[in-house]
Amino acid sequence: MIGHKISLLILFLTVWQESVSTVQFFNVAVDIGQNLTLLCDADWGRSRESVGVMWVREGREDGQIKRLKVEPNGALELVNVSSEDAGNYSCTFDNDAEAAKTQINVEVRTPPPALHNVWVKPSTILANILWEVAGTGGYPIIDFTAEYRLKTGPGEEPEDWMPIVPTHIPPNSRQIDVYHLLPNTTYSFRVWATNQLGRGEIVEVENHTQHSIEELELARHFLAGVETFDTRVWVAAVGIVMGTLMILGLGTCYLLYRECKAPSQLEEQEVIELVPNIILNPGFFDERTEHMSDDENCNHQTTTYLNNNCVVQPRRL
Repeated sequence: MIGHKISLLILFLTVWQESVSTVQFFNVAVDIGQNLTLLCDADWGRSRESVGVMWVREGREDGQIKRLKVEPNGALELVNVSSEDAGNYSCTFDNDAEAAKTQINVEVRTPPPALHNVWVKPSTILANILWEVAGTGGYPIIDFTAEYRLKTGPGEEPEDWMPIVPTHIPPNSRQIDVYHLLPNTTYSFRVWATNQLGRGEIVEVENHTQHSIEELELARHFLAGVETFDTRVWVAAVGIVMGTLMILGLGTCYLLYRECKAPSQLEEQEVIELVPNIILNPGFFDERTEHMSDDENCNHQTTTYLNNNCVVQPRRL
């Protein structure tokens, strides 16, 4: 009994090994937008043209039927390949439908997919953009590109995107810094990857820069203890300041008044000093004295008084 079961098991493994050995596995890669032809068996098209072929795809979509075409020789043609055409394809013969003869894994190469976990860490005048790579699209990533612009309000025309230096970010980078931003301002940021097929999907995010540190510290200083502040103290302080200003104003007016009165007092003092000089020195001459009328000699000069009261008459030659 045991020997009979062992014999059946050996027979089953032999049949399974023969069926597996007849299956051919292939991996095929194609660029998006191109056409692709899948062959069921390289030798079958020449020797067994009369035998029908059936193609099966795992997870087939209804929209794919329009782009599929089976050639007379049993080859499967995919027209204008898209990313949805990627997957496993298998073919069988009509006379042996239970045994797959060929299995082909189709990989569609595309531009890079959208970056993953894109977020912005803002500061006051700069921001740090970070991202993760979800895939390359089948070709190595050449570089990344990031841009930013000021967010406008509803109904306003959006501003142009500003490039972030360097414009070609190395493919091994996962972050980039943005400088010369305005504090307390909302910005839009976008970033994408590029391979040899072109630019990938763009991911756009928004964030708000922080307030200026100086402004926050100044406001915190001014508002310190505002909850426990007594308004009567404020009124008293205002009264003291206004009284001081009033005293300063009165003092300024008094000084201006004294400065205006000083010249007149000085003039009176000079007149008082002038009288003794005239009495003690009769010959004292002052330009403010009157000139004499012309004498018989037509002399209009004033007479000169000497200290001995002698009069010297001017003569006209």
